[in-house]
Amino acid sequence: MRDQPTTTSYAVLAQVAVRPWSTYELAQQRVRYFRYVWPRAESAIYREAKRLSSMGLIEGKKEYTGKRARTIYSITQDGKEALREWLGTPISPFSMDFEAMLRVFVAPLGTKDELMGTLKQVRADAQEMLQFAGEVKQEFIDGINITQDQVYLRALAVDFFISLLNTVDAWAERTLAEVETWDDLMPSVEKNKSGLEKIRQLPVDTPDESIKDISKPPKSQIRTRS
Repeated sequence: MRDQPTTTSYAVLAQVAVRPWSTYELAQQRVRYFRYVWPRAESAIYREAKRLSSMGLIEGKKEYTGKRARTIYSITQDGKEALREWLGTPISPFSMDFEAMLRVFVAPLGTKDELMGTLKQVRADAQEMLQFAGEVKQEFIDGINITQDQVYLRALAVDFFISLLNTVDAWAERTLAEVETWDDLMPSVEKNKSGLEKIRQLPVDTPDESIKDISKPPKSQIRTRS
């Protein structure tokens, strides 16, 4: 059976389509950008580069700094065609890899301090990433970002990341304030009353009529993932 590109393949191809990179640089760029929307281990990037090279979608060229060699990968014509074809296919459904939310769901199995610690870490991480986003913003303003010639596209991505991070930071802040008022994590009439009121105030439209049965996930979430 012929080896088929995966979404990770296309993530690497998308990077190499911008400019040639070494595998180390690919991994570093993943940390800067793609990790937030396509989290994969660094080792997977090295393996994927070799696999794409064997498929003829990228090609490697040896470069030397003194006696030290490194392989610089660039996209081939076949790689560009594969990327073009992929851009015309349906995307995978929206999803998030957010471990903290799993811990919120099962919080009563732990302690209030553990939940508070999780939320504080979420906030600290969001603020650290916002600081980094501010530095990336300044790179573009100063005209030194490595993808400066694509600022019209990168601005869309930076807008998304900053909006998402601000949302996460604000959620963690108000959730910390809420949990701080609780004596413990067990259900109570008062907590559930407050929780229901919070749900009533959420900024999303509801159906015109009452729901008679448990809602089914939208078809977009059932769509096949690549």
